Amino acid sequence: MIFRARLTRAARGAVCAILVIAAAWAVHAELTFYGIDSLLRTIALIPTLVFGAAFVVGIWRLWVVCLIVDENGATVRNFRGDLRFRRREIREVYAVTDFTGCHVALRLKVGDEIHLDGLAFASPGRTNRAVAEISQALRLGLVSSPDEP
Repeated sequence: MIFRARLTRAARGAVCAILVIAAAWAVHAELTFYGIDSLLRTIALIPTLVFGAAFVVGIWRLWVVCLIVDENGATVRNFRGDLRFRRREIREVYAVTDFTGCHVALRLKVGDEIHLDGLAFASPGRTNRAVAEISQALRLGLVSSPDEP
């Protein structure tokens, strides 16, 4: 079973494109602002380039993450490669709601947490439904969100 967010690739691409345009606009603004010494311009441009690149690369992970559940366990697929977990290594699947939205996360028995930002949904209801479906596919008990009382 393959789990992906209902957010389409076109919508994710639009978000990435907006971020790239915003980063390019910031660099262009720093390059063309008048009355600034070239040394100061270079010093100011370096952090803008670094933070812009980090921001765009950070949002890029929303593009390709998916969760594949089969008889052996779960595979988290993203641009860095595949992370494979056996069923017995996964303690629970839960929903996370924070300032970025709602997404699904895995808690492993060794204490690590894997946040699946690509499995992001617009509402907590859809996220909870995805958690239930993933838990059922992994044959885990239904676990509520840790954010809930």
